[in-house]
Amino acid sequence: MQMRSQTQRNRLRNTAISTLCALMLAACSENPESMIASAKDYMAKEDRNAASIQLKNALQKDPNLAEARYLLGKVYMEQGDYASAEKELAKAGDAGFKPDLVVPALAQALLNSGQGQRVIVELSADKLVTSEAKAGLLTSKGFAQLVQGKRQLAQEEFQAALKVSESYPPARVGLARLKAVDKDVDGALAEIDDVLKADPKLPEANGLRGDLLLLKGRPLEAITAFEAVIAARPTDIAAYQSVVSLLVRLNKLDDAQAKIAAMRKALGNHPLALYLQAFVDFKRGKTKEAYDAILQVLRVAPDHVPSLMMAAALQLQRNDFVQAQENLNKVLAKVPNQIYARRLLVSSYLGLRDTGRAMESLQPLLKDNTDDVSVLSLAGQVYAMNGDFKRSEEYFSRAAKSDPGNAGYRTRLGLSRLAGGEPEQAFQDLEAASALDPDNIQADITLIMAHLRRNETAKAMAAVQVLEKKKPKDPITFNMKGGVLLANKDTAGARQAFEKALELKADFLPAVSNLARLDIQAKQLDQARKRFETFIEKNPNNPQGFLQYAEFLAMTGTQVKDIQAVVEKGVAANPGSLPVRMALVRMLAQSGDTKRALVLSQEAAAASPEDPSVLDLLGRAQVAAGEMQQAQSTYGKLATRVPNSIVPLIALADIHTAGKDLAAAEQNLRKALAIKPDALEAQQRLIAVLATTNRTDAAIAQVREVQRQRKDSPIGYMLEGEVQTSLKKPLEAVAAFEEAYKRDKTVQPLIRLHAARMVAGQTQEAAKLIADWLRANPKDLSVRTYLAERALAEKKYDSAVQQYRQMLEIAPKNAMLLNNLAWALGKLDDKGALSVAQQAVALAPNSPIVLDTLGVLQVEAGDTAKGIESLKKAVNLGPNQPQLRLNLAKAQVKTGDKEGARKTLEAGLKAVPDNAPVRKEMEQLLSSL
Repeated sequence: MQMRSQTQRNRLRNTAISTLCALMLAACSENPESMIASAKDYMAKEDRNAASIQLKNALQKDPNLAEARYLLGKVYMEQGDYASAEKELAKAGDAGFKPDLVVPALAQALLNSGQGQRVIVELSADKLVTSEAKAGLLTSKGFAQLVQGKRQLAQEEFQAALKVSESYPPARVGLARLKAVDKDVDGALAEIDDVLKADPKLPEANGLRGDLLLLKGRPLEAITAFEAVIAARPTDIAAYQSVVSLLVRLNKLDDAQAKIAAMRKALGNHPLALYLQAFVDFKRGKTKEAYDAILQVLRVAPDHVPSLMMAAALQLQRNDFVQAQENLNKVLAKVPNQIYARRLLVSSYLGLRDTGRAMESLQPLLKDNTDDVSVLSLAGQVYAMNGDFKRSEEYFSRAAKSDPGNAGYRTRLGLSRLAGGEPEQAFQDLEAASALDPDNIQADITLIMAHLRRNETAKAMAAVQVLEKKKPKDPITFNMKGGVLLANKDTAGARQAFEKALELKADFLPAVSNLARLDIQAKQLDQARKRFETFIEKNPNNPQGFLQYAEFLAMTGTQVKDIQAVVEKGVAANPGSLPVRMALVRMLAQSGDTKRALVLSQEAAAASPEDPSVLDLLGRAQVAAGEMQQAQSTYGKLATRVPNSIVPLIALADIHTAGKDLAAAEQNLRKALAIKPDALEAQQRLIAVLATTNRTDAAIAQVREVQRQRKDSPIGYMLEGEVQTSLKKPLEAVAAFEEAYKRDKTVQPLIRLHAARMVAGQTQEAAKLIADWLRANPKDLSVRTYLAERALAEKKYDSAVQQYRQMLEIAPKNAMLLNNLAWALGKLDDKGALSVAQQAVALAPNSPIVLDTLGVLQVEAGDTAKGIESLKKAVNLGPNQPQLRLNLAKAQVKTGDKEGARKTLEAGLKAVPDNAPVRKEMEQLLSSL
């Protein structure tokens, strides 16, 4: 200890002396060239602080010293200050300093600061002379393409670098990383080992080797590789983070602490060093110290995303769910696609028992990260906690495919980083911290559901028994047990387990829901209804109870007004619950009561004026109510609240489009694409705007951009086909849809290609296309439905009947098929139409569409009393479908009830948009009465 302390004092003394010497030199020397020479000496000795002082002094005397700019940029690079490095290197380049030195270094600075697109677009090898400089730039461009997920372009750049400079090590590292992205870990490791034979100290190679060794489950060797990075580049932030993270995972906390000290010596009080210190404190159980440290980081760097994440994780542990949500929303505003932040946000809603918001927050993860095991595992947990074992099993089975021996947590540290090309080690640290929570039973649930997926019910029950020993008084334990017993078809045992869960926690809603499902299976609907009514009576402050009761009522065919009444009670009992309020707003908007929907949304906005979800809800309600100016203001506020989100910009574009202000719509869509250049929903709308304003060249150019971004996807060619169709260029449309169909031989491209061929007069080719498809897919109902609907539109009722009969051979108890067959037969005056319609009603007695068909046929058959009764029931079940009211009104006119028809039409017109085709027909009928 004494020797170590003496060594530390010597180092401090030497640093002080070197800095003092630099200051003295700056004070005494008037020659900038000598200062540059002195700075080079300090750089050779790795004394960057002294070198920086010398170079700044030189530039103070002569700001035009290009070499000093270049060297200062290099110093900043070595210190990890990439923004300053970029600034100085750019000035060196502008001053004409050697491009072979400046350009590759500038490319690296831009790449390290996340500006890969600038490397691709702005930097050129035109002025480079040496092969090494050219290879360096090409390699940086390759990594920039890789970060953007453009694998093929990245490979081309790396290969071009190797053509310029054979065996250029960084380019070989790039190709090895591509192998890792392709999950060829062994091949990547072999390539890296070969690179390191020629250049054992290459930081990039050792860094990738560390990542690969982690994937191989060899953390000790990975640490050695990351240490080699630090030895070659003592200011490499990512390498320090990797080493500290691994040491923490291996529970070598003293070693982790020592590494943080070394990091601080090399980098000073860098925010990441403070963050890692907080993480070590958290691991030691010093949560207060960890929290204080993170708050210290956030005071210095309030936008430091890893620290916001750490703060949120600690706040979740402290049950400060609201504050955690605020920090997580800040993270997602800056990094909208940050997977772990959204996962924590889902957890925060679960902590508040707000399972509706948890489910809503989960959906973007399921949409954009369907291959991420951690996301699938979380989805499994959310659905399992809600008692939806079917969907829970679905997500856990997909997660388990990565490794059959484990349901959710075998994915290694660097998997997502390698796949996406963006290191996010800080978030991985937090993910590991979450797994350290002894009260976390997600792994147990994962294992149980994985066994159920493989139909290994005995092993699933064994896992339940392990869980039962860990958590014998947790209702979740017995909820899971009930699910396994259900898989064993032991309904009585499952019911007993769910009831045990309720004994342990009387307000445990998932068990109530599962018991209600068993009641439904036993056709005891009254008992199921009573369960929910009892629950909400005893637990009126649980908003999810009202939502699940409403879902149960909808599932059992209850009328909309009765379902709405339940949700109304939920809002009254929980006025601050956003999910219940949102559900009611949606129901009111769908039922045409847009004014009340707007009032409820305004109340939510008054209570939570900054909540993005509330603002979005208010905006939607305002649009539904036709309050477009207010909606525009609301979405403008939302755009300011979440500046990195495209949602409000697209909503604004839709509002402007509805108001025929296409210039404003285009402006908002282009803003959205500036945030997310591959946002398909914005691209589709922009293409439509450009086509509508007759800027066909611009529309096609945007289509080409979609095609470039999604080379293997049909969507770009589908869009081109639609544009060419709108331009009445049938042959060009056919060619585009053919390209789409080549890339995706599924129903949608097939149907669009068939329709385009028919328009182009290629009837034989169209017929062959459909015939080949049906020969290969004889049970496909989608294509047959398209053919039937096309026949109906063309009034070829015989062909429609033929298609529906063929479909009914495949699905004989499909109510909608029977309904459509009955309609087509009715058009042919076939006496069997009524009998077919009655079969459809027997299968779907609460379907307004089916009842409408039956009513129309009954009236036409002369049974007007029954027909009117069926039509009125259809209107009651589907009050927002104007065609149903029109059919009822026609029947009433036919029976001489003009007053009844007038009331029916007047009620219907209140909810029909001005531009709806059915409105004109309703108005004409009303005027004739």
